[in-house]
Amino acid sequence: MARMRPRLFILECVPKNQAVKEGEVIFNFLEMTITGIGDVTMKDFVAKSELLRYLGRRRNLEGFDFVHLSGHGDMDDDGVVFDLPNGQVHADEFPSGCFEGKSVTFSACALSRRDFMDSFLDTTSANAAVAPQNEVEFIDAAIWYLRFYYLVLHRGFTALGAYKRTMEELCDGPPKGRVKGGFDYWR
Repeated sequence: MARMRPRLFILECVPKNQAVKEGEVIFNFLEMTITGIGDVTMKDFVAKSELLRYLGRRRNLEGFDFVHLSGHGDMDDDGVVFDLPNGQVHADEFPSGCFEGKSVTFSACALSRRDFMDSFLDTTSANAAVAPQNEVEFIDAAIWYLRFYYLVLHRGFTALGAYKRTMEELCDGPPKGRVKGGFDYWR
């Protein structure tokens, strides 16, 4: 039996009043260019409770190999958090096992911190996660993730292989040509 193409689910958690929503840009580009019908899906979330309730229903993520969370990274008194327009999610607040068997990417500044990622991977059972270490501009995040998803969705790369190639091509070159953000791969 032939392996089906990988599928991506983008969870857009950027406030609606912001001019650019990186997850929406990635969705629109991939949908009109390199993917088949149903290969990429997107859903908007505003509230922490809405996102966690949705992720708590395993059937909502069935059939997806990659989940992309587009939002903001922030700090509170307890450390790094994933920030939505209405609420902040600590790594251990994600539903237990919600990303089992999936690779998760975050487009959220500074989420690539050990205290967040270790707890996130342990709680959610994700196969791997990618997130920026530092503040990342919209254009840099969009270009980085478009290249990454081009490789996994269209060229058959594994998540790690696509990460390495994307880093090599966009981040390891001369300083003036580098995409900023310092993306890390976590297992």
